[in-house]
Formats: sequence, structure tokens, C-alpha cells
Amino acid sequence: MRKLVVIVVAGLLVLANVVTPYKVEHVHIEMQPEVLWHIGGLGITNTLLTGVLAGLLLVVVGSLITRRLVDAPSGRSAQNIVEALFEVLYGYVNSFAGERARAFFPLIMCFFLYILLSNWLALMPGVGSIVLTSSQNGQSVTAPLFRSATSDLNATLALAVISVVASQAYGVRFRGWWKHLTRFVAIERFVVYGNDLLKGRRPSAKSLLRGLLDLFIGILEISEEITKVLSFGFRLFGNVFGGEVLLVVMAFLAPYLASLPFMGIEMLSGLIQAFIFSVLSAAFFARATTGHDDVPPREGLRTSAERI
Repeated sequence: MRKLVVIVVAGLLVLANVVTPYKVEHVHIEMQPEVLWHIGGLGITNTLLTGVLAGLLLVVVGSLITRRLVDAPSGRSAQNIVEALFEVLYGYVNSFAGERARAFFPLIMCFFLYILLSNWLALMPGVGSIVLTSSQNGQSVTAPLFRSATSDLNATLALAVISVVASQAYGVRFRGWWKHLTRFVAIERFVVYGNDLLKGRRPSAKSLLRGLLDLFIGILEISEEITKVLSFGFRLFGNVFGGEVLLVVMAFLAPYLASLPFMGIEMLSGLIQAFIFSVLSAAFFARATTGHDDVPPREGLRTSAERI
């Protein structure tokens, strides 16, 4: 009986793919977001519209959840579900960032929720299928009204820039501007070298070589901060845009038969991408707020031994 049901369902799905009037006729892949309107000299794209919508949804949902907070929420309440999500992510960040995780966890959670919602909005009905026809330069242009914000390289690079700039701000806050600056411009040994020359002392060549090594490491640190922006932005953009292309191709080949499993995969991929971006940002924040001189050697050795 079960085999008969499976055969009938499979046959209906195949028949639906053949006779459906809603089948995708052609595949058009556009990497650049489409401009819907112009306000002054600013072009409003479909990815910007979806990004603003995602932000408004987060504000509305957050306001509704926090309106009636209780100390002991029930097991199925929205507050309990959100608190469980917060505790899981905070516990993971706290495992490698320590007490300083409390300072930058709100930004980490904003990254996670915004990227997750932006990724999942791409799977909602109407996103990519509702089109808007407008006149641009005397020509009729048809473009989707909504498109995932994270499928726009401008949006992902903007998130990456926010993450890198925030790591510098946290570094200055916890370590002071001088210690954080000398991480990139290591001039302490050159200052000592110059003082020795002014006082008539003979500076050692060893200290000069160490100063040159610190200077080279500082250059590497600066280049690393720049490459963070590129790696963060292109990684998130590539995964989200590639997933959208995959769904469009599957909808063209078999809209009912093959699309649903891939939509489930894309939901999982959207969750993973949001988690990776958030956790990597937290790791960079923790690194920026910690220096080699912040932990005594013995304590550092004891901590390492305990972990082993």
C-alpha cells in the first residue's frame, strides 16, 4: 500500500511538472541588483528594499517579544525560544572571548539575526517572482521587486566593513589607543633605539633587528585587516548568490519535483552562513581586545595546561 502511494505521488509530481502553467520559461541571472526608483541622485535597488524590510521586521518582532517580558517564560513562548537562541550563541562566544563577550555580543547577535533573516527572505514566496515594470531612459525595464540583501556584494562588503571597524573600536576601548596603534605601527623598539642614541649609549643590533621585525609584522597586520573585508564580503555574497542561482536552475528544470529539497538545503546554508559570519567577527573582536602583554606568562601557561 505504501509503495502504491509513493508511486502515485511521484506520478502526480511528474505530471505537474509537465502540465503546470507556472513553469519557469527561461533563466535570467543578473549579478548586479536592479534599480527600481530614483530618489534624488540615489538609486533604490531591490536588494536595498529587501534589506530595509528585514531590518523593520527585526525591529517589529523584537518590540513584540520584549513588550511583555517575564522572569520564567513557558516552554513554547516566543521569549523562551529567543532566550534559548541567545544563550546558545552567547555561550559559544563566551567560550573563547571570556567576559569581554558581554561588550560586543549585541553587535554579534545583530549580525546573526540580520544575515539569517536576509538569507531566509530569499526563499519566501514573491521574492524574485513579483516583478516591477518601470521606464528608465525611455525604455521599459522589468525587474524583481524583492531580492535578498545578502545577494548584493555592496551589502556584504558593508557588513564586512562594519565588522572590521568595530574590531578596531573594541581594541581601542579595551587596550587603549596607544597599545592598539602599536599593533599595526610597532615603533616602541625604535623609540628605545633613538633614546639610546640621544643619550650617547650604544644601541644593540639585536634591538634594531627586533624593531624591523615588529615593523614587518605591523604591515602584515594592516594587510590582514584589509583582506578581512574582502574575505568576509565575498564569502557571504558568493554563497548566497550561488544558492539563488541553484534554486532558479532547479525551478527551471523541475519546479515541484526538485526545488523543495534544495530549498531545505538553502535554509540550512543560510543559517550556517549567518553563524560563520557572526562567530568569525566575534573571534576577531576577541583578538583585537587581547594582547600578548595582557596575560602573565605563568597564567597563560597554566591556562594552556588546563585546556590540554
